[in-house]
Amino acid sequence: MATPPELVQAISEATGVALATVVDMDRRLVKAKLRTKGGRGLNAARMTALDAARLLTAVLASPQSNAAAEAVLRYEHTRPDKDRSNSGLFGNIGLDDLAELGPGHGFVEGLAALITSAAGGSLAGLMTGTKGVKAPHLEVFAFTRETHGRIRISGLRNGVTANVEYVPAAQKGKAGKPRNAKGENSGDLEQSRRITEQTVRTIARLLAGETP
Repeated sequence: MATPPELVQAISEATGVALATVVDMDRRLVKAKLRTKGGRGLNAARMTALDAARLLTAVLASPQSNAAAEAVLRYEHTRPDKDRSNSGLFGNIGLDDLAELGPGHGFVEGLAALITSAAGGSLAGLMTGTKGVKAPHLEVFAFTRETHGRIRISGLRNGVTANVEYVPAAQKGKAGKPRNAKGENSGDLEQSRRITEQTVRTIARLLAGETP
């Protein structure tokens, strides 16, 4: 299991976001009680897939470090948009652990499950690829200021692809200007950030106790 500094360092290196920025985001998540907290030395906190998912969400969805906790809370309160997601969500792609994610899960929970699956679940054996078989391609998007996430898994056996779109639970199926967690108009500028299997694999290996 990884310590907080190890997770912060790995996410900084994998995403290319400055270490000082990721450290600041991690500190703000701790203050907001959105990250496992422990002591030092042998009592240091051990990071979970949920801790990693929250910090990655902050990196993806925060325009500034001081918005890290607010961004994580916004994305934790999303739900799959069935009109824009594939039928069955993750239930028809041959990955049993991800299939357990029901229609009530949110973006952060989905990302945590993806990391867990890549660390030692049904995705783990596929991530490195085998002779003649390519590893699946993972894409995780988060948009800001609009709250809209996407987890996409492609290149699975038989050409199967899973694409799940996440929107605020109260706004599913509703059009309108982007809103922040307080329901305030957050403006028209929309940006997105994306990570792929490279980052997911790095974090998964770290949490599994392997060399990233």
